Amino acid sequence: MKQFRPKGTIVKKVNDTYYAYYATSKRVPDKKYPVQIIKGLAGRIDESGFHRLSKAFVDTGHVVVRECGFTNFLLRFEDEYISRRKEKVIERKNIYRSMIVYLSNNSYLNDDPGTTIYSVSEMTERFQVGIPNQITAISRICEYDLKELEPLKYICSVTMGNRMFQSELTDAQKALLERIGITENDIRW
Repeated sequence: MKQFRPKGTIVKKVNDTYYAYYATSKRVPDKKYPVQIIKGLAGRIDESGFHRLSKAFVDTGHVVVRECGFTNFLLRFEDEYISRRKEKVIERKNIYRSMIVYLSNNSYLNDDPGTTIYSVSEMTERFQVGIPNQITAISRICEYDLKELEPLKYICSVTMGNRMFQSELTDAQKALLERIGITENDIRW
């Protein structure tokens, strides 16, 4: 059953979409006809009827920003890194992911329940992992200087309450993605 627009609204077409606005009219001296006053958007109208405007409430008291571009690019080389180390596979995976977090502190891997992020001291004492050597190894595996990949660290997801937003790519980030041969979907969370 089609819903019809509420009483006291007018319809206006913007581009290819019809919108219903709350409106009233007011008599103005020296005018032959009343002047229309728009009070706000009521909803939109399409082939299936009227759709009331719904307000989205966002919890701005708890905002989480997590980097995903740099992390997801480096995760593409995780298997190769793991194949080069001697520890148990889960430890090799956690060492690699800890290195990613070391390189990008705001990585979403910080929140990954399946990953243990080791501190720098734990990596050096427990696994005898030299941080500069690991950075060099990662750079060789991915075949890029990690400084060149810095713009990927600003590709983020923002979560507010139960809503998630994606950061918009800059022209420099788009050019970098094209140069390294991946798409935006390859690095999104």
